Amino acid sequence: MPKADQTVIDSVEAYQDALEVCTSQREQIKEDLAFSDPSNPRQWDEEEKNARERDPGGARPCLVFDLVGQYIANVAGQVESRPPSLHVIPVDSGADIKVAEQLDGVFRSIEYASRAQQHYARAMTSAARAGVGYLIVRPEITDAALRYQMPMISSEGDPLRVLLDPWSVELDGSDADFGYVLTPMSHKQFERKYGKDAQKASFGDDDSSADERDSIVVAEEWRTEEKTRLVITYTDERGIDQSLPEEDFAIAMQNGQQLQATGQYKDKYRCVKWRRLSGAEVLEAEREYPSSHIGIVPVYGYVGYSDSRMSYCGLPRRARSAQQTYNRSVSDIRAYMENAPRSPWVASVRAVRGFESLWERASVEARGFLPYNDVDDQGAPIAPPQRMQPSINLNNLMASAESAKMDIQSCIGMYAANLGQASNETSGVAIESRKQQGEASTAHFPSHLAASLGQVGRICLDMIPRLIDTKRQLTIMGLDAKPGTVMVDPEQPEAMAETERGVVINPSVGTYDVRIVVGASFSTQRSQAQEAYTEMMRANPSIMPVIAPLWAQTLDVPHADKLAQVLTAVAPPEVKEILQPGGSGETKEQLKSKLQESSKALEEATRLAKEAQADADQAHAKLAEQAEEMAQKDDEVSIKAYEALTNRLKVTSVMMRPEDVQAIARDTVMAMLSQSAPMDEPEAAQEVPEAQESFPAQAMEAPTESFAPEAMPSGDFSQEGGPPSDSQPEEPAPPGEFQ
Repeated sequence: MPKADQTVIDSVEAYQDALEVCTSQREQIKEDLAFSDPSNPRQWDEEEKNARERDPGGARPCLVFDLVGQYIANVAGQVESRPPSLHVIPVDSGADIKVAEQLDGVFRSIEYASRAQQHYARAMTSAARAGVGYLIVRPEITDAALRYQMPMISSEGDPLRVLLDPWSVELDGSDADFGYVLTPMSHKQFERKYGKDAQKASFGDDDSSADERDSIVVAEEWRTEEKTRLVITYTDERGIDQSLPEEDFAIAMQNGQQLQATGQYKDKYRCVKWRRLSGAEVLEAEREYPSSHIGIVPVYGYVGYSDSRMSYCGLPRRARSAQQTYNRSVSDIRAYMENAPRSPWVASVRAVRGFESLWERASVEARGFLPYNDVDDQGAPIAPPQRMQPSINLNNLMASAESAKMDIQSCIGMYAANLGQASNETSGVAIESRKQQGEASTAHFPSHLAASLGQVGRICLDMIPRLIDTKRQLTIMGLDAKPGTVMVDPEQPEAMAETERGVVINPSVGTYDVRIVVGASFSTQRSQAQEAYTEMMRANPSIMPVIAPLWAQTLDVPHADKLAQVLTAVAPPEVKEILQPGGSGETKEQLKSKLQESSKALEEATRLAKEAQADADQAHAKLAEQAEEMAQKDDEVSIKAYEALTNRLKVTSVMMRPEDVQAIARDTVMAMLSQSAPMDEPEAAQEVPEAQESFPAQAMEAPTESFAPEAMPSGDFSQEGGPPSDSQPEEPAPPGEFQ
């Protein structure tokens, strides 16, 4: 055998120490599994069975009529008929009820992908048979390309392949510090998975790890470590005190959250490590398990505590003696019926001399005749052999079997009514009452399963934020199994945000917990609703138009949804408004009429828009014509102004001094330089500087009227004085103003 490294040696020693603590409990589990094996129930004690089979008078039957198996199936069937489901609830102010609803859909998707209902029933069956079953939660890759992982739920069918911390006393195993799951593998499978160079050695050397198929046992190991971290306390925007580990607090600050720290403290927390080992080496290196609890969750049956230790058992352990008595009684009845009357013969030795082999089996073999010696050696007659009265009373055997059957029911607490058999009760109320009594006696089985599923949900809640470290879309599932999606953003500061693309959640914001809801499956609920609606319509046909749309939705037939729409269309208006609020239940003619009205309104709006556009185009054209006319008029006015100035210069050049003429010419030139050319475009005229506005064309018109040649008296300047003299020169007049 190859030499193991020290890590494996330490793990094997820890495994062996825990194995020794629970040796007696595991022996009972082994016996109970053999006793309740549905394919080959071994319910006889070996010594008694050997004695009956080796009886000198002939082998006696050792029949097995397994009555316990039906009670085990009944307990496990409660899970399948009323499957439990995981539901998320917010537990602090930072959590959001809508995020919890989205996480419900994520849980339903995980359960569907994991086939969790089958694993729940498998664990419950193991708990009913051996007293304990195991659910296992592992992170598994859902997208190999992107390395996306999600928690998946599985189970272990053989409880002896699992070793959980024997010092754990919680029903959900939340206080367990370590655990092992052993998995047998063939040599080829081992080489394919771990390579041909891997050392082929099984982990541990207990009986449960031995396998007739020459396999290699590989172990998964979970163990916890206690660590310390710094926790920051702060007050959020709503004024509520919160706390985050230092690393998460820093990440939140980097993401833009404005958090004001109010204090800090050191907190101890559990860190779980996981690795896979063979008996010689570590096959998969140790890494952190993405939860604060180990991934093994027990499901217990009957539970008891003694000496600060937990003990547990299943149904076979309680009904073991009664079942064996029943098997023994039924076997004796069968032997009596096959070899009746079963009683010994009384004969002298001389009478059966020479025929001993025949007479030894006279009670177990039916023969046509049995020879005997009728005279002795001296010729004296010998009395023929006589059969004694039967030593077994058939009535007593049947009474014993019936009594043993009742003992089985009494030990388990379940009676014929629980199995659907006819019983002494005659009324339906009495039968239902007895059935409820039987379910109450085994109510701890689904109760313990609910506690374990709560732990499974908490592990999944731990895993989801740790496995989703980037923004991604998760698949969710509704109550009616319809798929959907939800966006998860671990960097979002809020628990939930409404965006254009839908809802975005961050499950790491706030604290959530899990509650377990046990009830009928969705298909069962639909069947029950269908029966209820049918009875209501049968009892009161007048309400059929009201109930019919709801009844059609519960049918599992093709086009059931179309039938529901048809029945809704002919339903009363009040019912139609409830089923399709907002007027969504119009008939086809009504929808067609509304469509035609909408089309006409659209055509009218289009026509009006075109007319408005045409009017706007005409208005723009008219404005353009007016602008052009105004530009032409401005040009004419400017030309006339130049002509008037020219004429004035001609008139005044004779009557004025040369200095006055120069001043007028200078002012005219200045005005011309500050005015645009007469033939400039209107657009260019709009860009003339503000100086132009101080000399408008209208200012040139006034001198034209006052300085007309016919208005000027010859040789007369003004009434106040004659022409200016050289001694008193006048200041030149401002441009555009004349005296």
